[in-house]
Amino acid sequence: MADEELERILRIEIPSSSAQSSDGVNYDTLNLNGWTNTGNVLHWQGSIDLSGYAMDRKTFYPSTTIYQKAYPYIQFNGFGCTEMVVVTSIPISIADLLLQVANLSAPGFTQSSATGAEQQDWTTVLFGRTNVHLINATLPALGITQLITSDSFGSLSPTAADKLYVYKVVIPATVGGFIGSSLEVASSRLVIPGSMMQEPKLEYMMRLKRSYELANQV
Repeated sequence: MADEELERILRIEIPSSSAQSSDGVNYDTLNLNGWTNTGNVLHWQGSIDLSGYAMDRKTFYPSTTIYQKAYPYIQFNGFGCTEMVVVTSIPISIADLLLQVANLSAPGFTQSSATGAEQQDWTTVLFGRTNVHLINATLPALGITQLITSDSFGSLSPTAADKLYVYKVVIPATVGGFIGSSLEVASSRLVIPGSMMQEPKLEYMMRLKRSYELANQV
């Protein structure tokens, strides 16, 4: 049993972004706002600092994760987009993440040889969500997308890491190589309620050892 328990709410803000394309194939005008454009895929990376708690030998026990988005995504002359949001206790590469999305997979799931991505222990993936947004066919000229499917994954495992890594990728739907003329990504945030506990020394050291081993497998 832990000798101390403190309720905490972790939070990270993910800024909005936008990109325009003059030929409908490649983004050439960007207002990235901290995002990166890779092969017409917009991605963002951030982190939640837990180093102060780690110095006090405290372990974070997440109870749930809440993903909030300020507004629908807007896309003109396009078809929609797929977004994936992931929170992990070890760093992962954007290249691996995109490979997994392309092969209908995600961090923590069993990776087939066709994926070519690194296998990640599922306990290091605290939270993940994949949302598919398609253009609203009622008034497509407005460019408003609506959520079609939403799938969540993750372990909500306790972590003694000194940092949580947050990734978000947005991939425009492509038909015949055409991605549309613009994509506007709304602001969003992740809220992670949970508790900070001080575990007995042996359990805490074993958790640190396991975290170190998993981080060095990346």
